[in-house]
Amino acid sequence: EEILGEPMKDSDAITLYKTMRETLVYLTHLNVDDTENIMLERLALQVDGSEWSWHNLNTLCWAIGSISGAMGEEDEKRFLVTVIKDLLGLCEMKRGKDNKAVIASNIMYVVGQYPRFLRAHWKFLKTVVNKLFEFMHEMHPGVQDMACDTFVKIAQKCRRKFSILQVGESMPFVEELCLNLPSIVSDLEPSQVHTFYEAVGYMVQSQSDMTQRDILLGKLMEMPNLTWQNIMAQAATDISVLREPAAMKNIVNIIKANERVVVALGHPFMPQLGRLYIDLLNVYKAYSEAINAAVASGGQYVTSTSAVRGMRAVKRETLRLLEPFIE
Repeated sequence: EEILGEPMKDSDAITLYKTMRETLVYLTHLNVDDTENIMLERLALQVDGSEWSWHNLNTLCWAIGSISGAMGEEDEKRFLVTVIKDLLGLCEMKRGKDNKAVIASNIMYVVGQYPRFLRAHWKFLKTVVNKLFEFMHEMHPGVQDMACDTFVKIAQKCRRKFSILQVGESMPFVEELCLNLPSIVSDLEPSQVHTFYEAVGYMVQSQSDMTQRDILLGKLMEMPNLTWQNIMAQAATDISVLREPAAMKNIVNIIKANERVVVALGHPFMPQLGRLYIDLLNVYKAYSEAINAAVASGGQYVTSTSAVRGMRAVKRETLRLLEPFIE
């Protein structure tokens, strides 16, 4: 893979990465200066071009990210600032959009691995997140995934920093983000948008004032709620609208975005669920009846048609959304 990200699928690979990470952490504890010097020397060989390659840079940046928390805070700060400076210099120097995309992704990966540093430096944290938003429009393969994954990781670990009013700001970052959300996610795939909603969900969750939190949740869900209301309004006059492929796709994506916010927010999601609940049950019922009618007239084979599969997908996601609240 060209863009650095956490290895997720292969369990053998995950075990191997875990062992390597633990080994690097032990080595850092044994001799912090030695580890730091080796990593900075390897980085210098990337910068001077003698060992430059996407693979070498990805490997090195993964190693740098893996020792987060193993140094004292001051050492870590000094080390990280040096690494970021060198990587920024490398990004300036290298020609070609692909090279720049790979280096920039590595910078974001490294930064995302050091939440302690981010929490201590608001302006830097804000710059990083805004840079991730830029990457969400970058079409180089893997960059948008990296940007969304790093964003959710940072949002999880630094959530409170985004929901309080920082010095020199006119409003908490999360409020500004909700205002600009449609344009930030405009180039993302649906699955990436769902990850984005989970990330912002963590920021909303960290707002301790219940009334404020409910208002924020309303702002976050404004875009999917509007689409939902439009579909429901059309279905009220003509129920067959629900059977259109585009409508089914939209409904599934809206429900999935809601599911991901539940992951981040938990029980405080209830006001949003309240907005959808009756419609959800009606849609579920309408699809159940449509599937039964289709099977009654066309036999069992109709269950493999795209229309029935689409309706079943909506039913499945509806149950997934409601499940955490029923237990």
